[in-house]
Amino acid sequence: MRPHKKSSIAGNQKRVILMLIAALFLWAFPGRLLSAGQEANPVSNPIIEKKQSFVWGTPTETVHIGLGYLFSRSEGSWEISFPEESGLGRSILRFQEMRGAAPLAALDINHPRGLVSLSLEYSKGQLFNGQGTDTDYQSGDLYHRSRFDVDGETAFWLIDLQTAFSSAGKQRWVLKPFLGWQHYEDRLKMTNGCWTQLYGEATQIEILGLDSRYDFTWDALRIGAKGEIELLEGFHQRTRSLIIKSHLALFPYIEYRGRGVWNLREDFKKDPSFIHEADTAGILGLDWGLSLVYKPLKHLEFEGGGRLITFYAESGRDRTYFSNGAVVDVTLEEARTLRTGLFLKITGRF
Repeated sequence: MRPHKKSSIAGNQKRVILMLIAALFLWAFPGRLLSAGQEANPVSNPIIEKKQSFVWGTPTETVHIGLGYLFSRSEGSWEISFPEESGLGRSILRFQEMRGAAPLAALDINHPRGLVSLSLEYSKGQLFNGQGTDTDYQSGDLYHRSRFDVDGETAFWLIDLQTAFSSAGKQRWVLKPFLGWQHYEDRLKMTNGCWTQLYGEATQIEILGLDSRYDFTWDALRIGAKGEIELLEGFHQRTRSLIIKSHLALFPYIEYRGRGVWNLREDFKKDPSFIHEADTAGILGLDWGLSLVYKPLKHLEFEGGGRLITFYAESGRDRTYFSNGAVVDVTLEEARTLRTGLFLKITGRF
């Protein structure tokens, strides 16, 4: 009986070992067995059948050239603070209701599959019919205030390096993340001035010979994305009839530079009377747009929409140059610019 018992135990051990080997094989190579089963029955695994929701890149023409016009309204301000014998003084300039009309040009150079693109935009035009105020406070009390007309020139340019992701299959949507740089400038002229507050008292006195100037620039790092959504599919390949486009660029770093020439201040050096400088980090500005595109032909687009650009800086420096040779630094508390408008553009794609 003992030899028979040994044989039974040995048989059990073999069965356990074979079961362990089989379990180990199934654990280590499930993919191979699953593939073999799918080859025998190709509809048995729904995971394999699931299509990719998006892809890197999108078919596109190599060059896009756009020409248009931007109709806008803009406003801006800056504020400085300075010590006085009676306390802290402040001076605030505001520029409002400045109308603008400016040509707009755009150029995109693309990889054929949209894997990488270089996008450029430029606009320069006139500002007119603006109004401004110059307000001075002493120890918190209103001391001087004047108003004047404002006109001048405005311009901006930007450059973005971007890539693209799009929906798989039919081109229903496209998303283009980008990193870039944007420059903005206004060159303002102040004329036809009038005092409305003088030494704390209300008045109406014309300021004769006013011809002061203030030029400023913004430079900003851009990071954001552009998007397209197809509303109506085109009638032939790679033609989309009606599309919504949008972009949003945030400015995590901004440089502000201003330069003033105050022609009626005898105590100021005439060129420049003062300069402003501020470098600010943080999300303190943006460039946002929304438009509707009609594409009647494969290589032609008509676009119309709205745009908003805003900048903000704080804790900068005002350096004033006096006629006697003195140079005084005080605090630039803040500077702001806001520009909104509507644009029309026609784009050729080659």
